[in-house]
Amino acid sequence: MALLASVTPALASSALYCGGGYGPTAEIAVRSAIDDARNSASGEGLFRCELVGEPFVAEIFDDPYRGHFFSAGVNMACE
Repeated sequence: MALLASVTPALASSALYCGGGYGPTAEIAVRSAIDDARNSASGEGLFRCELVGEPFVAEIFDDPYRGHFFSAGVNMACE
């Protein structure tokens, strides 16, 4: 499975935020991770964020509590 995301240069003089998320599909997991990073940045008054690099996505098949799901992590530069 291929997951495409727009990758843009990091914002000048920005802070780096890491976000994590999970969901029933890779797209939902990545979107959740992006929301996590943006929520962290907004708590410090930073509202303009851009994805840095590619999202990390792992497919989990046998979690005893969730069963089959996807986990994702992203890095975002925010100012």
